[in-house]
Amino acid sequence: MALTRGSGQIAFQTDFGTYYTGDSLQLLDSEAGKALKGRVQLIHTSPPFPLNSKKSYGNLQGEEYKKWFSGLADVFADLLTDDGSVVIEIGNAWEPGRPVQSLLHLEALIAFAKNEKAGFRLCQQFVCYNPARLPSPAEWVTVQRIRMTDSYTHLWWISRTDFPKADNRHVLRPYSQSMKDLIRRK
Repeated sequence: MALTRGSGQIAFQTDFGTYYTGDSLQLLDSEAGKALKGRVQLIHTSPPFPLNSKKSYGNLQGEEYKKWFSGLADVFADLLTDDGSVVIEIGNAWEPGRPVQSLLHLEALIAFAKNEKAGFRLCQQFVCYNPARLPSPAEWVTVQRIRMTDSYTHLWWISRTDFPKADNRHVLRPYSQSMKDLIRRK
């Protein structure tokens, strides 16, 4: 492929695959991105969250965010193998100036999953627990002290098939002693 580590777009590469960083739409519009069409097994992404304040990377807000996010479904669907998956991490959002959580991130996710051209369905939802997250939104958590610090984000596993390539044997935990006792007792 035409992309190189020196261009800042390949962050890590092994015999099993390549990890790219950067603006996904620019990357996928490149020659190398077009060569990936129908060949990607997994897209794992943490797109910009729908934050209320403008960031240097140019985050979108409101309906503009939802339209942009749902539009990624077409792009991602074209890249995936028939049994490929998309895993999206997306954090909570808040209503501007109010101590109320927004539904924008959920509306954007639903619009993504319901994009008819992409044909996605939700396989499973996971919670990523991180008790070390910064207190946010600061006004409600550290100034007025009327809300708690968010300690989680969600991971959404989405695919175009009910049976994407998956094998949970790689993430199993050993049985607890009580489960071993239950199995022994039959």
